[in-house]
Amino acid sequence: MLAPLVPALALLLAAWPAFADAGSRHPPRPCARRATRPAGALRPRTVAARDIHVHDGDTFYVGGAAIRLRGIDTPELGQPKAGAAKWRLVELLRSGPVTIVPRVTDVYCRTVADVYVSGRDVAEVLRREGFEKPRTRPP
Repeated sequence: MLAPLVPALALLLAAWPAFADAGSRHPPRPCARRATRPAGALRPRTVAARDIHVHDGDTFYVGGAAIRLRGIDTPELGQPKAGAAKWRLVELLRSGPVTIVPRVTDVYCRTVADVYVSGRDVAEVLRREGFEKPRTRPP
């Protein structure tokens, strides 16, 4: 009686971890490196726009490394203005040479950095243009 259901149950159980994580309200699992590295351990570098993949309004990837803009928090994907913030970051990063000045590595293994395009501070431009997420409590 259960024999016809066995393949379907096996498929469901194999896919279960993906479904369980998709609806989770818990933050992503931190990486193995819990301690932040001092700023001196990280070196500034200039990268070409073609080597950058933008994730959202304050995070992008260079190769496999996640870079988080220091000094701004933009709306998360799915929130109002998130798409506009992402595309503005894409425009900014494509407008000239991108210089990444790493400051620390956070608990999620992202490099938190000051990012400049043609000498302009990208976080400051996004803040001035109104892409910063409203704060729910005082700084």
